[in-house]
Amino acid sequence: MSEYLLPSGFKDEISEKASLEHKYKNKIINLFQLNGYELVKSPLIEYANLKNINNVFVIKEKKELKNLVIRNDITLQIARLAKARLELKTRPLKLCYYGEVIRKKGSMLRPERQFLQVGAECIGEKSYLADVEMLDLAYQALITVGIKNISIDLSSSQFLNYLLKEIKQKSIRDELISFIKRKDFTNCMKYLDKSLHEYANSLLSCTGNLDEKKEILNKLSIDNNTRIATDELLAIYSKFNSKYPDVNFFLDLTENNYLDYHTGTRFTFYAKNVRGEVARGGRYTLKESSQSESSTGFTCYMDTIFRASSIKDKIKKILIPFDTFEDRKKELIREGFIIETFFKNDNEIKKIAFEKKIEFCLIDNKVISII
Repeated sequence: MSEYLLPSGFKDEISEKASLEHKYKNKIINLFQLNGYELVKSPLIEYANLKNINNVFVIKEKKELKNLVIRNDITLQIARLAKARLELKTRPLKLCYYGEVIRKKGSMLRPERQFLQVGAECIGEKSYLADVEMLDLAYQALITVGIKNISIDLSSSQFLNYLLKEIKQKSIRDELISFIKRKDFTNCMKYLDKSLHEYANSLLSCTGNLDEKKEILNKLSIDNNTRIATDELLAIYSKFNSKYPDVNFFLDLTENNYLDYHTGTRFTFYAKNVRGEVARGGRYTLKESSQSESSTGFTCYMDTIFRASSIKDKIKKILIPFDTFEDRKKELIREGFIIETFFKNDNEIKKIAFEKKIEFCLIDNKVISII
């Protein structure tokens, strides 16, 4: 095995890809900050706890009293930060972040195990309007980096919770969820009381265009939690759709909570013909002793965004002699060039520029195109 091989799910990002990812990240963070979200930065490694042990790399150290984990998601870190150092800050607390995350296992849609997350969180606000703001901010972020043909899946955990509330045994619960996810009505019925069969059928049928599924959604509103969830989903949709009528909205109430902390409304952004989601978020609850805070947020996945972006940024680069005057360098930068200095004999500059696929070089203080 070559000493230069990388484990499955990990890769080097080089040249233009690394540069563009950095550029997109900065654009999104700038958008968040302009909308009043304060930038914070969390550590790559934390102590393991019951909330952050799903799909993580665990580090065992003899000197440490507790196991350490490499973060697989940043939202829970922001939640910890809000409850610790920022506990006394006036709510709603609006924070944004970026950082690499690492997961023990990839998925079919996202085999990558390391990728960059960029996100925003609104902490301590119960109103559904905060969810609308999250959707709007995520949508603007994706548009900013050239994502087109965006669709949004809306969901809520309350409907699945109602169906599963009487099933306490984890193994049975997990198997039933797997059948629900596959829309396998026949096998679902084996695990459910007959009184829930009609509800389960409606739940599995409530997948598709949101406008077309409103009648079924209303049928699923049979207790206080599901009624509230229905009202919030429809209110969020109505507010967002009035501003962006061309965005396609879909319902999928069978979606499982993949990181086990979303407690209410959830949303997932997709781009047409692109593998994996480009952003995901939703409502969650921060709990500390007897106190709790309702919060909402989302994360943009930069690996998927890079695949989905329609922006074709062409880097305008020029190779220049090392002794070029500073004023000339500044002038070239103002003209949109990225400058790279050349250390050898000026007679070779054209040849090296060609080999390095640099389109321009500076010869006798003149910009020459060589490609």
